Amino acid sequence: MSFWQWFLQRVSGLILISLVGVHMWMGHFSGLGEVIAGNQDELVAYDVVKQRLTQGLFIFVDFSLLALVLYHGLSGLCSVLLEWPPAARRVRQVFIGISLLGIATFVYGAKVLLDFIL
Repeated sequence: MSFWQWFLQRVSGLILISLVGVHMWMGHFSGLGEVIAGNQDELVAYDVVKQRLTQGLFIFVDFSLLALVLYHGLSGLCSVLLEWPPAARRVRQVFIGISLLGIATFVYGAKVLLDFIL
């Protein structure tokens, strides 16, 4: 594992912890005043979540979470696989395979998020 891969793995983990906190706050506590005031029935209802996902901050946080979770998880998987001797002999193929898996998963996840947004 190179220094940059090691470093980015740690940085992505720290950013993920922060983004998960922001995501939890925005999704589960930010509209609590509306529910308490009686202006809204539920805090986490389908229509409410769909409406929130049209806001810029929600879009940024959700796409960032998707990208960082994929990077962090697949980078860790790559590190584990490269410790296995048969995979370690095929570093380039492992990297390309994991990169393609990450790209395909990001495209699918982005499509799902965009279905809510648009």
